[in-house]
Amino acid sequence: MILKTRYKPFAEYVRSVKENGFYPYFHPISRSYGPEVEVGSRRLVMVGSNDYLGFTHDPRVIEATIQSLHRWGTGPGGSRFLCGNMTLHEILEERLAAFVGKKRALVHTTGFSANLGAIASLATADDVILCDKEIHASIYAGCRLSQARIVPFVHNNVEAAARKVRWARERSPESCIFLITEGVFSMSGDVSPLPGLIRLKEEFPDLIIYVDDAHGLGVMGRRGAGTPEHYGTVEGVDYIMGTFSKALASIGGFIAADDEDVLEHVKHNSKTLIFSAALPASNVATVLACLDILEKEPSRLDRLRENTHKARAGYREIGLKTKDTETPIIPIHVGPEEKAYRLSLELFDRGVFALPAVYPAVPKGQAIIRTAYMSTHEPRHIDFVLNVLDGLAKKYRIRLDDLELPRIGPEEEEAEPASKPAQGSRCSVQGG
Repeated sequence: MILKTRYKPFAEYVRSVKENGFYPYFHPISRSYGPEVEVGSRRLVMVGSNDYLGFTHDPRVIEATIQSLHRWGTGPGGSRFLCGNMTLHEILEERLAAFVGKKRALVHTTGFSANLGAIASLATADDVILCDKEIHASIYAGCRLSQARIVPFVHNNVEAAARKVRWARERSPESCIFLITEGVFSMSGDVSPLPGLIRLKEEFPDLIIYVDDAHGLGVMGRRGAGTPEHYGTVEGVDYIMGTFSKALASIGGFIAADDEDVLEHVKHNSKTLIFSAALPASNVATVLACLDILEKEPSRLDRLRENTHKARAGYREIGLKTKDTETPIIPIHVGPEEKAYRLSLELFDRGVFALPAVYPAVPKGQAIIRTAYMSTHEPRHIDFVLNVLDGLAKKYRIRLDDLELPRIGPEEEEAEPASKPAQGSRCSVQGG
């Protein structure tokens, strides 16, 4: 088959969606003010960003970024392995390790590459990886690259995970068994039941727990150090992965652990570290400035939580169906994909930037509008969004009273572990 023939139907589908006015993605933002953005000549309230602490426009962060450009230039000139390693990278690694409570950290150029390179370096074809069914695409890609056997378990279900651990240990007594989950799930805002998962180590002391805390870092915990800090379970987590593209206003990622020998192995074997250009100094300086401010001004976390509480309370008052989580991610359940597209576009027309998540990022027929709040949102921003949503909730029948309640019953599991997530799972497609 000719390659262009293979992908022509998809391209035609996208063109058709655009022509019919349903396409809500890739809006070209011409300028950002943090809680507000400009698209063309229009100014909208942004409630789809992961800039949870509003650091992207903090003058101190911007100044630190500028100063780093003068000293190190615009790019690293190579991979960290060869000529791109900077003192700034190593300073950041020390700061990150101390911040999340581990002995050592290793920085990669993106969050995706951190998961891809680290997991593929840690696990081998002889191992078993148990993963939550809603893991991020980068985790799943790392699992696939490792060639380990992948065994999904029901989302946030400790008992389901326990059954899979027992199955894996009986089947592969000599294998390393990894349990991989997220601290905060990016679409639902769900928080992982980490204490329950860590208790599995009482029965299986050699169980290796890896937590992707991309959306928990800077958000969860007393200091914003993440989901393990939130639960007081830092010691029970073997590997903590985090990113800079959310609360830390930059780009990049890292993995942190107490086992320094294993991280030495990852440093010299992670393909995405060795064969990628290093993270530019400007990005590193941004993260360091964000950490400085976060440690000195914990009030940012207070404002974030106040804004989240105000928005969530407003959603409940309107009657929207959403989740009661502790995170700034507040999804609005819509249902059919087409309805989510239409609602998102009308929100946009009325001055609210919030995009839909549809299958396969979420289960088919369970589309959501993903909203997320920042510490820099002012009460007027949230009031504006709530007013717009209140006006559209009845029209689109997205209030809880309008929606058919789901059947309450035990979640189904696959009859036996699969080598990859079941079709329709979010493992391979969920956005970051």
